[in-house]
Amino acid sequence: MHTYKYLVTTLFIFYASLAHASPESSLKLTSRDAVALALQKNQSLQAARTAISKAGAYSQYAGRLDNPELKLGYASDRGFNDEGEQSYSIGFEQRFPITNRLKLLKNVTAIEVKLAEAELRDQERLLIRDVESSVELISSLNQRLSLLESMITLQEGFAVFLEKRIENGEASNLDLNQVRVSLFSVKQEIQNLTKERNKALGTLRSLLGLEPATGLEILTEQTRPLRLSEMPALEGELLQSHPEYQLKASLAEIARSQTALAKANRWADIAVEVFFEEERGVDDPNGLGRDRFFGIGVSIPLPLHDQNRGEIEASRFREQQIRYELNAVSLRLKNEAETLKHNAEATYRQATKYKESAVSLVEQNLEDINNAYAAGQVDLGEVFRVQEQHLNIQTAQLELWHELKQILIQWRAATASDLPTLSNEDLSNETE
Repeated sequence: MHTYKYLVTTLFIFYASLAHASPESSLKLTSRDAVALALQKNQSLQAARTAISKAGAYSQYAGRLDNPELKLGYASDRGFNDEGEQSYSIGFEQRFPITNRLKLLKNVTAIEVKLAEAELRDQERLLIRDVESSVELISSLNQRLSLLESMITLQEGFAVFLEKRIENGEASNLDLNQVRVSLFSVKQEIQNLTKERNKALGTLRSLLGLEPATGLEILTEQTRPLRLSEMPALEGELLQSHPEYQLKASLAEIARSQTALAKANRWADIAVEVFFEEERGVDDPNGLGRDRFFGIGVSIPLPLHDQNRGEIEASRFREQQIRYELNAVSLRLKNEAETLKHNAEATYRQATKYKESAVSLVEQNLEDINNAYAAGQVDLGEVFRVQEQHLNIQTAQLELWHELKQILIQWRAATASDLPTLSNEDLSNETE
């Protein structure tokens, strides 16, 4: 499973770097580093792992016989004839099931271990999704903030240019005020995005099991897919190996075993007793005599009144309920995966078409305006406007790629399989 690939490939390297990091320095994490750290330190996962150990302990000691009973007895005629008659008895009683109740109970606890393991895998799946989604959000915000900083630099330069033109009587204050309003709006957006990034970093710290004061820096991977790999439908073995499906399937298996256990409980355990008894009684004409006995007793309960019918019927309905729930989980998982697949393909087409049309057009305009400015055909103001348009287009394109990556993260979690591989051949650096 991809969960353990993360651990094997990154965990040891990552913790080696932590060992040499000073307490004041920030943790610098890639998406893979963040996932490895979360799988190691997330407290909810620690609790889930403890639940597996607890279920294993129950399973180890389940299905054993009840403890035997020691029986002691004493009787005397002192309060009546007071002739010295008395008796003593000692015995051991052990109960034995006459059905396969203990074996069924052992099976139930073994399935509960599988259930706890499935719950852990499902939590790991959701944790990986949340961590990757948070990292991608922070990475996108970092890139958007970088573009906005470039926008500020551009608009500040444009404002200086307009001020000089106003001094020469070649421009009006109206143009300068519009640039200043736009500059103020961009600075406000930077503040909003910074607050959003801080919130996302706080959420990520919780997922990683880090203290609030821990410095955290996400290493942005500026890549985008040139094409999508195959996204298989969630069917057959893929569905049956899905942690949430396995979780519900384990519950269904437990329900079937509990129905069989309820049937076995119609017959109570038989009791086998081994005892020794000694009596002292008056034996005319010889006086007190002593008699000793060794015996075996068997107690067989008869299911004449209570046949555990209520528990049996309730278990059957519970089994039927779980089967319906398993079918519902199956349909929901398949539909969710299919919807995300269609959304990924549609978003990819949208981003590709956007790049081929708007981005390419603006880049051509930027090249043409620079050539025109070099030839003295346009003034610097036109150059600034085209550069601003280019930054806006870059921002819109970045948001589309971010949306696509988030959908792919959601699809990977929905299918509980490896995300469609974006190999080196499928990736290109964001050089624009």
